[in-house]
Formats: sequence, C-alpha cells, structure tokens
Amino acid sequence: MKSEIKDFENKIRKYHSLPEAIVIDCKSIGYPFHVLHIDLTYLANRQLQLVEEFVMKCINYDLNKQNEISAFLGMDENLIERVLSELLSKGLIQRENGLKLTELGCISLEQQTVLAPLSETKIFYIDALSGKLSEKFFLNLFDIKNNSSFALNKIIRKPRKSNIEDIVDYYEYIEKSLQDYNNSKQIELIQVNNIEKVYTQWHELSLVLYQRNSDDLEIEYEIFSRGNIQVEYRTTIEQLYAEGKKILDPIFQEIEENNLINSNDKNEISIHINYEDIKAVEKLNVKINSFDDPDFLIESKNKPIKEERQKLKQELEQIKTKSKISEIIHTYQHRDYLFKALKDAESRVMIVSPWITGYVVDKNFLKQLEETLKREIQVYIYYGIKGSNQQNNPISIKNLEDLSEQYKNFEFKKVKNTHRKILVCDKKFGIVTSFNFLSFRADPNLTYRDELGVIIRDTSTIEDLFQSGQSLFDS
Repeated sequence: MKSEIKDFENKIRKYHSLPEAIVIDCKSIGYPFHVLHIDLTYLANRQLQLVEEFVMKCINYDLNKQNEISAFLGMDENLIERVLSELLSKGLIQRENGLKLTELGCISLEQQTVLAPLSETKIFYIDALSGKLSEKFFLNLFDIKNNSSFALNKIIRKPRKSNIEDIVDYYEYIEKSLQDYNNSKQIELIQVNNIEKVYTQWHELSLVLYQRNSDDLEIEYEIFSRGNIQVEYRTTIEQLYAEGKKILDPIFQEIEENNLINSNDKNEISIHINYEDIKAVEKLNVKINSFDDPDFLIESKNKPIKEERQKLKQELEQIKTKSKISEIIHTYQHRDYLFKALKDAESRVMIVSPWITGYVVDKNFLKQLEETLKREIQVYIYYGIKGSNQQNNPISIKNLEDLSEQYKNFEFKKVKNTHRKILVCDKKFGIVTSFNFLSFRADPNLTYRDELGVIIRDTSTIEDLFQSGQSLFDS
C-alpha cells in the first residue's frame, strides 16, 4: 500500500505541478453503471446508406430524373439532390441522357440487396452519473455488499426492463458503438427490439486525498483507476458538485470523523455561524429541490407533496432566521461574489484569506481592485498563516503593497496566523466560507475542491464579521 500511495503522490505532484504535495489517504469508491442487455436488429458491412439504396433502386427501375425520384419516395428534392451528388462522387451513378447506374453501382446494389439483417443481444453500459453510453468497460467490480457507504449515489434514472422508450435518446450512440466495436462505419441500426435485462453495477475507482504541502489544512482529491488519473470521472463529479449534488459527501464525512481534517478548523471557518446550522440549511434545500425531480413526483404521487414542501420551507426559514444564514453558496459562486463586492461596494470591502497566489491576484484582479480604490472605497485585505510563505506569490504581494502605498484607502496587512476566509461588502452582505478568496481560483479545468460558504445579510452580524476581521491584529 505504501508503494501505491507513493505512486499516487508522484503522479499528483507531476500532473498539478505541486512538488510538495502529500497523499494522506486513499479510498476505494464504487462508481455506478447501468448494465443493459439490448436485443438489436442491424445491418452490417453495408456500403450504402438506406436512402442511397432507395435512390439507386429507383434509378435501376428507370426513374432517371431527380423530380421523379423525389415524388416516388415522397422525400424533399433538395435531399435527393444531395444524395445524387454523393453517389456521383462515389462513381456509383452517372448522368447520360438521364441518371444511370455504373457497373460499380450495379455491383454495390446487388451486394446490398443480398445482405440479411442481424438480430442479437448486445451489452451496453450507461454511466449513471453522466449518462454517457459505452459498449466496453475495463474497471474492476466494486464490492457493494461490504462497502455500500462508499458507493456513489445514482443520478441518471435506470432504464426499465422491456421499456425501449427509456433509451430512445441513445439510438445514435448505440449505432456508433456497434460501428466502433466492429471497426466499421458500414453498420446501420434498424431497430431496438427489447431491453431484455437491466441492472446496476458499481465499478472501482480510487479516491486519493492530498494536501498541497504539509502546512496546508485544505484537503483536495484526485480520481484514479489502474494507476492513472481519470479526468473524465473527476469532471463528471465536479459538474454534479457545481449543481449542488454533493455525491462525495458521505465519504468526506467519514474522513472528518477520522480526524484527517483539523477539528478546530471547521469551527474557525464558521466564526459566528454554527456548523450544524449550515448542514441543516443545505440538507433542507436539497429536500425542497427534490420535489422538482420527475422521478420523485412519480414515486410520491400519492403523498401530499404541497403540504410537505410548505412544511420544509417553514422549517428552513426558521433556521435561517435563528442562524442569520441568508443562503449557502458552493465553490464556483465565490469568485463571482468577490468581484461583485469590488464592483458594487459603496463604502468598504474586507477580504480575509490565509494565502495569496498569482492564480487569483492576477492582472484582472489588480485592475478591478484599483478601479475600486479610485472610487474612494475603503478596502481591507488581511492575510497570513504560519508556514504560508512557500504558498504565497511574492510578485502578487508586491503589487498589493505598491497599491497600498499609492492609495491611502487601501489597508493591506499580513497577520500572525489565521485560517479564516471572510468577505464583507458594505452592510449589504458578508460571506463566511472554507473558500480561499485570494489563493484558489475555482477553475473547472483544475482540481476541484468542494468549498461551502454562507451569505449573511443581517446588518448587525455583518458588522460583527467586519470587526472579527480587524481583531486579527489583537491576536
């Protein structure tokens, strides 16, 4: 296991250009696939498309004008013209006192007519998270019976046995899969006869958890299979997270319980916000949103949905009122709020973040910051955590220092030690979060981190938040 962890570590360091990255744990997770046994009828090794065959048959029976063929087949004349152009380019027909088959065309049509359709059962896999269909699969099976807590929840609804209407949208992909499987483009799907069998299997992936360096309290992850980073699976998970479907949460929860994440860090991030309130708001939002899921409506058609929805909404409002939480935001929303604060502020902006990197404090950020300062907005940026120098970008810090010398309304200071992440905009809103505003860009093309934040709109709580930022100099 040690050698495997070291291998993961080396690959993460190389892939993400993080020479000090440390792998802290590895979990096997079950990735769901719906397995379908589908009865198909298709034509193989056909040189002609179906419409080409019909047009050539018309010509063979002395319908040798474009308008005659169009009228006989009941097809648009422009389409017939395109088909004729293709047949001419292939040398299968010629124009000589009307349309005629060439010798090659006669041979092709004869071969086409003697081919019999094939009917057989093929196995296909539908990725239950992304909905992508494939005809092959190479991952090992995951032991779902003994490790059910590490199986990812299904998102794409499983097709039903004998209900071919459930896979109509996949017909084009089924035909392409048949072509790929037979290494031929000369395959034509005639019809899907039946879904004979359908069930869900979980396949094994490795969830590798790591830190950028020994001083970074943030935990990030990568997805591996067969020793290689699997970008496709990670991208699917990131997209689901962006939609609020936090499918890795049960696994991360167990990691927290095993103290892989600093237990004090969670409370420090929250400051005045109770962590249990955050989870309660998130859970209620998910429940309320589930009422809009068609599958839920089908399964719950006899329940008083309207009353249940209203009850949950009232419960949510009570928690929001008590906790001062206005709403919850996820990873990709944070950067939008950062720039919103800089653009919309009328009097003050405060940003507290442990680290500063060139990924975030770039030309675009500096330009927007200076525009804010020119509007005479008071800006406070505080940063600094023990052992942070190796993560901070000296050029970005120098640029911020230069601006603080140029503008008296800009207070830029390094504090002794903080892991807080705070954003305050006037008395309009405050954000308390796990998101590093000045060091993490939340670029979907880079490693995803599940960051959660709460927006506060209660003016007294916003003021408390602002004062807590300024109090960092007293600690």
